[in-house]
Amino acid sequence: MRSTVLNVIARGAFGLVALTAADVSPATAQAQFEARYTLSMAGIAIGKLVWQTRLGAAEYTTGADGRVAGFLSLLVSGEGKVNVAGRIRDGRPQPASFVSAVVREDEKVNVRFDFDGSRVRNLKVEEPTPEPDRVPIADAHKSGVMDPLSAFIIPGAEADPLAPASCSRTLAMFDGRRRYDLALSFKRNDFVKGESGVRRPVLVCSIKFTPISGHRSSSQLVKFLAEGRDIEVWLAPVRTTRFLVPVRLSVASLIGDMVLQANQFETAALD
Repeated sequence: MRSTVLNVIARGAFGLVALTAADVSPATAQAQFEARYTLSMAGIAIGKLVWQTRLGAAEYTTGADGRVAGFLSLLVSGEGKVNVAGRIRDGRPQPASFVSAVVREDEKVNVRFDFDGSRVRNLKVEEPTPEPDRVPIADAHKSGVMDPLSAFIIPGAEADPLAPASCSRTLAMFDGRRRYDLALSFKRNDFVKGESGVRRPVLVCSIKFTPISGHRSSSQLVKFLAEGRDIEVWLAPVRTTRFLVPVRLSVASLIGDMVLQANQFETAALD
């Protein structure tokens, strides 16, 4: 199975950014953050991820760099980078360009595409010959979508970003090779402990993963995620904005939970 850390980011929403303060201002406020995450399986670390984001008044850039390795990385392994640039429109991120480069063993996959609103254009994929059991991607599957990083910079409800309504959304994702939906629903409000030991409020959403196209019909990872697993994401507000970003994502399994957890971060407001 050819899975990579970027597949994890995409399929399980494992693009997680910094744990931030709970004070909230309009979504057009400017901020930047860099976060470092650990991916673990059954309590054993198998990967690392760094996500850097800059949110301007009208534009944004975001990028992730990750690696998965070790004897427990049976479902996911490799390393890769993703970079996205776009605009802030009506308080929401609107991606304009997406570039990714992934290496697994001696295989390389390079993806590049642009957006025209929510429609993908100029798609270019450099990869080994696709396996015959891949589900074809129809033209309709490349419309009404976002990339996996932009999709998880979530504009919270105006009255209260941590309100249950902020969970009520379906993220239609496309990473150049796969199209899938992540349906979020409210699970609970909770707290996480920050770097200084201060408890900060978060919004916890359940996730339902639905593969649409581009995946292998025989993929054990896709079947595992689509079987109604207990998947949840913890969202925290980005300081000086009402954007919510994930600080933790967990997928339950019989051999132990797979968890991506923010463990180091830096955040700052922009002038």
